[in-house]
Amino acid sequence: MSDHVIFQLEAIRPIYQEIYLISNSRLEASDLEKLSEKGLYDQFLQRENSGYDFSAWSEGIEKYGYDKLATFDNLTIMNDTCFGPFWDFESTFDAFSGKKQVDFWGITNNRAHTVKPENSHSVRLPDHIQSYFVTFKHQVITDSAFKNFFGIVEQLDDVVQVIIRYETAMTKHFEDAGFKSDVLFDTREMPWQNMLTHDFSVFNLPILIQRKIPFLKVKAFMIWSTHPQTPLLVNKLLQTSAYPFTLVANHMSVYDYPDRPYLISYKVLDLPEESTATAPDLRIGIHLHAFYPDLVQEFVANFDQFVGQYELYLTTDTEEKKQELEAMAIPQVKQIISGFKKGRDVLPWMSLSETLSNYDVVGHFHTKKSLDNDWIVGESWRNDISDMLIKPAQTIFSEFSANPDLGIVINDVPTTFNFNYGPSYIGERELAPFKEKIWQQLGYSKQVTLQESSTTVMAYGTMVWYRPKALANLLALDITPDVPMEPLPYTSILHAFERLLVYVAWANGYDYRISKNKALTNGFISNVAQNNMLKVEAISVFDKDKGLYTRIGQKRSVNLLLSTPKYAFRASKYLIKHVLWRLKAKIKR
Repeated sequence: MSDHVIFQLEAIRPIYQEIYLISNSRLEASDLEKLSEKGLYDQFLQRENSGYDFSAWSEGIEKYGYDKLATFDNLTIMNDTCFGPFWDFESTFDAFSGKKQVDFWGITNNRAHTVKPENSHSVRLPDHIQSYFVTFKHQVITDSAFKNFFGIVEQLDDVVQVIIRYETAMTKHFEDAGFKSDVLFDTREMPWQNMLTHDFSVFNLPILIQRKIPFLKVKAFMIWSTHPQTPLLVNKLLQTSAYPFTLVANHMSVYDYPDRPYLISYKVLDLPEESTATAPDLRIGIHLHAFYPDLVQEFVANFDQFVGQYELYLTTDTEEKKQELEAMAIPQVKQIISGFKKGRDVLPWMSLSETLSNYDVVGHFHTKKSLDNDWIVGESWRNDISDMLIKPAQTIFSEFSANPDLGIVINDVPTTFNFNYGPSYIGERELAPFKEKIWQQLGYSKQVTLQESSTTVMAYGTMVWYRPKALANLLALDITPDVPMEPLPYTSILHAFERLLVYVAWANGYDYRISKNKALTNGFISNVAQNNMLKVEAISVFDKDKGLYTRIGQKRSVNLLLSTPKYAFRASKYLIKHVLWRLKAKIKR
C-alpha cells in the first residue's frame, strides 16, 4: 500500500465516524494489519476488479445496508486517484456541512460537453460533480433516489460507459430529484482556451494549487510532469503546504517515470564524506574491471577502508594483466578472469551476473581513465566516484537495508561535466535505436514507454551499487554481437547500456537514489534548459524519413515512439482501484 494513501486516511480519520475500505485488488495482510493498528478503517470489503468505482461503491453500500447508512449525517464516496489533503480539509468539510441549502457536494466539477465513444453515436454529458470525492447529506441518503441510483449500478467493463452512465449522470439524477449541489471549485465559468480539455482537475494544476484545492489528482502530475512550470508549482506546494511531498515523489517515480525534473531532487542522498556508521549485515560482492592494473591497489585500499567485509571479482583483457593481478595477492579476491578483448567493463560484468546474484548488494567499478583527455579528467572523474560511492559505502548499505524497494544507487554528475557539456539532446538522440533494441530484448510482459527527456539520469562511468534482482534481466542479455571493437565510437550499445541502468531497475519495480556530488547543485538538471533549446531546433531539422521522431510543436515534448498512444498512462491500471469513504489497493508490477 502506498504511503500517500495511509497519510490521506490519517488526515481524514477525525472527520468520519466510520471508514469502509473497499479494494478491487488483493491487499496484503500486512497492509490491512498496518491500517488496523492505526485505526484507519472499520470495515473492509475485498472484491474482484470489475465495474470500476461505481460498481465498488454500489456493492459496498448494499453490503453495509441502506438502513444503517440512514443513521449517518453524511456519506462520502471517494476513490484513490488523488494525493492530499495538501491543506486543511476538516474546516472545508465543516463549512459544507453547515450549508443548509446544499444537499450534496464535491471538490470540482466539469461543464456539459459532447463526447463520441468509439463505435457509437455522440452523447451530450451534463454538468456534473467529479466523482473522486462526493459527500451526500442525510436527506439524500434516506431518499428513494439514492437507492434508485446506487442500487442498480451494472458492472461495466468499458470505462467510457461508466463515465457516461454513472459519473456524469449522478449529479443530474439527484438534482432532478430536487436536491441542490455545490462544489469547492466551480470550474464551469472558467476560461479554458489554453487547456487540452476543460477538465480542470487534470489539465490546470496551477489554478488548483493557487486556489489551495485540497486533493490533487495523480493524473494531473502525469500531465504536468514535463512542463517547465511544474518545478515552480512543486516549490509553491513546499512553501504553502505541510504535505510531505516525498509521498508524491515516491509514488510518481514508480507509476509515472523516474526522471521527471521535479522528482530528481527527491532521489538525491546527501551522504557523509566518509561513513562512520556500521553497515547492516549484508553480503557484499564487488566486481572491478582492471583494464589498468596500476589503479587496482587504489581501489582496493578504498574498498578495505570504507566497504568493510566484501568479496572481490577482478576481470581484465589479457593474460599478462591477469598474472600481474594475481601477483598482487589481494586477500579478498575470489576470482580473476581475463580474455575480454571488447566490451570494456560491461561485457565482463555481464559474464559474472549469475555469480554476483548470490550477494545482497553488489558494486560494479572499473579502473577509470580518460585517454581522450588530459590526465586530470580521468583522475577527477575517478575521485568523484570514490567520494560519492565508495567512501560513503556504509551509509549506502544502510539505505539498501532500510528500503527494500531501493534497487540501485548511482553517482551524481561528475564535476568535469559541470564545466564541459555532457550528454545533450542531439547526441542522445543517436543512441535511441540502441536503447530501443535493448528494451525490446528485455521482453517485459507489460509494455513500457521509454521516453526521451531533457536529461538522462544515468550512472556516468557505469559504476554503481545495486540489488542483483533489480538488474538481473539486463545483465543476463547477450549483447556481444552488437558491441564494436576498439576504438569505441561515441554512440554504441555500451553507451545505451550505461544510460538504461536506472530505467531497467525502475521497470523491474525498484527505486533509485543518487549520491550527491558536493561540488555541484542538482547536476542532473543543470542542462535542462540547454537541451530543451536543442530539442526544439533538432526537431525542426531532423530527417523525418528515419521514422523515430515527430515534430509536435515547440511547446510539447518529443517521445521515443514505442507504439504508445499520446495519452496512454502506465498508471491507468492503478486508477481503477476504488474506495468507499476511502480505498487503497497496492498495485504490483
